[in-house]
Amino acid sequence: MKFGVFFLLEQPEWTTQARVYADVLAQAAYADALGYDSVWLAEHHFSEYGICPSMAVLMGALAERTRRVRLGTAVTILPFNHPLRTAEEWAMVDQLSEGRLDFGVGRGYQPGEFGGFDIPMDESRERFEEALAIIKQAWTQDRVNFEGAHYRVREVRVLPRPVQRPHPPIRIACVSPDTFERVARRGEKFLSAPSITPVDYMKAAYATYARVWREAGHPADQLEIPALYFTHVGADATATRRDTERSILWYFATLARVIAGSRDPAQVPPAYRFYARAKANLETVTYDFLTREVVLFGDAERVIDRLAMLRDELGLTHVICWMSFGGLDDPAVRGSMRRFAEKVIPRFR
Repeated sequence: MKFGVFFLLEQPEWTTQARVYADVLAQAAYADALGYDSVWLAEHHFSEYGICPSMAVLMGALAERTRRVRLGTAVTILPFNHPLRTAEEWAMVDQLSEGRLDFGVGRGYQPGEFGGFDIPMDESRERFEEALAIIKQAWTQDRVNFEGAHYRVREVRVLPRPVQRPHPPIRIACVSPDTFERVARRGEKFLSAPSITPVDYMKAAYATYARVWREAGHPADQLEIPALYFTHVGADATATRRDTERSILWYFATLARVIAGSRDPAQVPPAYRFYARAKANLETVTYDFLTREVVLFGDAERVIDRLAMLRDELGLTHVICWMSFGGLDDPAVRGSMRRFAEKVIPRFR
């Protein structure tokens, strides 16, 4: 198995913007030194849920501070950015990192972000597909030509070009079963965050992806099942709860606020009804429920046991550990990163 670390860059009221940025720079370098395989960032806008509106800026800094880890986007929200600009910026990051970029992309899910950019949510899939097609052209062809409902490009040459050929690995954010199936059929990799999704649902989704991948004739040795999990390895259960309870509950309360405009699925676009259904559950979530059903929290042996169960149930090949969440103090994050690297990772490699 491979292991990464993920940073959303939340800003609760008890921390500062300067502290958030300083921590991610230092913790990403620490992950590189500890032997993790990858570091991932997420793009968000207009709220303390995530203060990383320009991942390329931060990723350029991480490219300078790390030497070995893959640098991944989880995800770049394609409808919010012109695809030619996106292609330019991320090719530049691939150059600066000497070919270490993993390019994760999605179409967004927060109403406040779509509203801020004055983009209708029900256009997100169409805009996403057009943007991705343009980016692939920009990275693989001498000139970009495209005619779509939202973007029109004529004979544009895009520079720089990425180091990796034909382009950096592209990973598509997936939630719904039809998206997993569509992505697998096209031979594309995926990203998923099953933290608010029942294991049985994810098991079926991953099984569908693997089945369609094989049926489409894609190489079996390139089949990957990655998943993002909140992770904290404490000295013991008491220390784990003391360190994490405030931060993890803040995160889920904030997610409930930004995830959907309504709890009624009929009031949101069809593609986003999953989030509306999840909203009510998020508003009432408890720490005990999270530690029992959702997160990888506890001492090393508890985390090992739960991770082994998820690996066997879901067929996981890559776990991305969300260790810095909800303004968690830097010493607690670093302690968890070290314990996970020293005690957990060796059991799965």
